[in-house]
Amino acid sequence: MSTRTVPLNLMNLDGVRRSLERRYALIDTGQHDSKVIVVVNGKGGVGKSSLSSALGVALSKLGKDTLLAELDEQGNNCEDLGISNSALNDRGAAQVAAILEGKPLTPTGEARPHLHVVPGGELLEEVVAELYCQRRAAKRIDDPDDRDLWMGIYAAAIDGVRDDYDVIILDVAPGSDVLQLAALVAADYVLIPSKSDPSSRKGLRAVAKRFAAAREINDVLQLLGVVLFATNSSATKVQDKIREHLEADLNGAAPLFEQTIRHVEAAAVEARLRGKVPQELRASKELSPPLLKSMKALAGDYQSLTVEVLQEMTARLEQAQAGEDA
Repeated sequence: MSTRTVPLNLMNLDGVRRSLERRYALIDTGQHDSKVIVVVNGKGGVGKSSLSSALGVALSKLGKDTLLAELDEQGNNCEDLGISNSALNDRGAAQVAAILEGKPLTPTGEARPHLHVVPGGELLEEVVAELYCQRRAAKRIDDPDDRDLWMGIYAAAIDGVRDDYDVIILDVAPGSDVLQLAALVAADYVLIPSKSDPSSRKGLRAVAKRFAAAREINDVLQLLGVVLFATNSSATKVQDKIREHLEADLNGAAPLFEQTIRHVEAAAVEARLRGKVPQELRASKELSPPLLKSMKALAGDYQSLTVEVLQEMTARLEQAQAGEDA
């Protein structure tokens, strides 16, 4: 039997309704600025947090004001960025204040210049409990718009600070379907890291189903692409076969990024232990020559992927603009 805390009084969703109405009005008038990326998979251990942190650092180094919010009780972003034992790690308190108390979503600070963070942590249990109870209560509601309103809780918080950043990254827990649905409704783009094993692909298919559910409320949501992790960079034929499987899993709905992230466990573990992403260690004199070589290669993968992600986002925005002008 679950021991999850159950809120006795559910939060009022009138503010969420008003926020979604404002969002729909901006979309209808072509004023909605697509900039929110949700990084998600239905399975853990596929590189989700490492990707989110590395992408956030890479974007910040390009001078883009980036917000990295971790919707996960694990708090892995803090480890990746070396802020676990700093004042920046509030264990999810800022999210609790924004979601449950209606306060502005306020970053705890900058983990790097231009990289603003809203950490996850164990305090998110309160948010997850609220979302589960909201979903359960919604089943008794006849009006479909009101029944799905709970899924817009994070969208309301994110839209309140959307104009403050160039890019917003939501790193979402793999095991919480309610958090994933709420994040997908808040987002503009979905970025899915995946390995090639059957379990990872099953998690990817679970996200595809939640994507379809979120699109009922958030029709600007787009599948940006799938990032293939833990590959042998030289195994081209194997990678091509994996791509075929993943495209089939998504019915061709999402592109697979050309850049993959290679499997170099020693470099990935060393980066997390040092609280830095691979790009920040590519010139480190403290690493042994073999480890430095692996770190440079891994850093190159993430850097190349960042460029490809930005190119894809730009292409999507241009397509949308062309559609409006037609």
